[in-house]
Amino acid sequence: MKEKLKQIQEHLQNAPALLANKKVAAGFDGFVDSIVKVVNYKSDDAGTVFFRTISEFGGYISGKSGSGFSLESEELVQKLGGNMPIMANALASMGVGVDCVGAFGVPTVVPAFAGMHANCNLYSFTNPGFTTAMEFADGKIMLAQMTDLNRSDWNTIKQTIGLEKLKEIFTGANLICLVNWSELDHSNNIWQGLLDDVLADNAIHQPKQFFFDLSDCSKRRAEAISSAIKLIEQFGTYGKATLSLNRNEANILYNTFFNGAPPADLQATGNKLFTRLNIDTLIIHNSKISVAWDSDGVYVNEPIFIAEPKISTGAGDNFNAGYCMGKLLGLDVEASLVMANATSNIYINTGESPGIEALSSHFS
Repeated sequence: MKEKLKQIQEHLQNAPALLANKKVAAGFDGFVDSIVKVVNYKSDDAGTVFFRTISEFGGYISGKSGSGFSLESEELVQKLGGNMPIMANALASMGVGVDCVGAFGVPTVVPAFAGMHANCNLYSFTNPGFTTAMEFADGKIMLAQMTDLNRSDWNTIKQTIGLEKLKEIFTGANLICLVNWSELDHSNNIWQGLLDDVLADNAIHQPKQFFFDLSDCSKRRAEAISSAIKLIEQFGTYGKATLSLNRNEANILYNTFFNGAPPADLQATGNKLFTRLNIDTLIIHNSKISVAWDSDGVYVNEPIFIAEPKISTGAGDNFNAGYCMGKLLGLDVEASLVMANATSNIYINTGESPGIEALSSHFS
């Protein structure tokens, strides 16, 4: 591991030069996030006491069965949200240019996205969704309102942004990140359109890197999930495809393909999934362990566990950004996995996506 950390430090020191000619294209979601804590009770002595865990909150709700009741929440911050904007912003903070095709507002970008990093170029095709993110010490509950986002398909994107601009964005990128598949009703249509109208219609002289994150696909049917995986495999014909999953998403994929409950052991789940998926790299991660598979082997890295996170919404997106930054800098899968956990840890601790300097300090 010492040699791997030395390798990461050297690449971070050379990051400006290594990233000078790199470009990322990312799509296709966009949300405004309201980060809240849910009030348990108030008293003169203790003041406002919030629900600390999801299980505590769930027990309270279950105890109210058969009656009406109200909940009070306290907003901590309202900020840009969605897997793609958060991930893109994190990548941009590390010094790479990102062309973002997403739901930022029409005809003008909504104020929540005004704080996107200057390295992000925004191309908006519809209005963003709105998410109330209830944060607890052991996780979060996301309540999403999709507004115009679920009515948008590939034709919407083509008509709003223009096919020639889309070709310019995606064929000129070294890395293409397609995330939050689950929350867009027409995500398979959008991915198919990108394949048919952009990638297949243009000579791809240089193999690309593709990065995918399905997001929580609990509400999506097995047929749609299977179709998404086939599309990811098609993208892989133009370069190298990486799929990143959290444990819940990995369990859903396992059940989709093997029609049964996954093993309790995360690595055993991934071993079987990787043999089933025709992709270059598979990543499965949670708050305690991250594992990656490629043709050369299996790699394990344990993040620093943070019992009291400053923010948890966006931690997975920063994990993904850290991994992608590692690959853009020329690191191997194992070192990129270490970068992913470091980026997520810094974000959880500080509430801010780290730049190259903060990452370098983390590894020094």
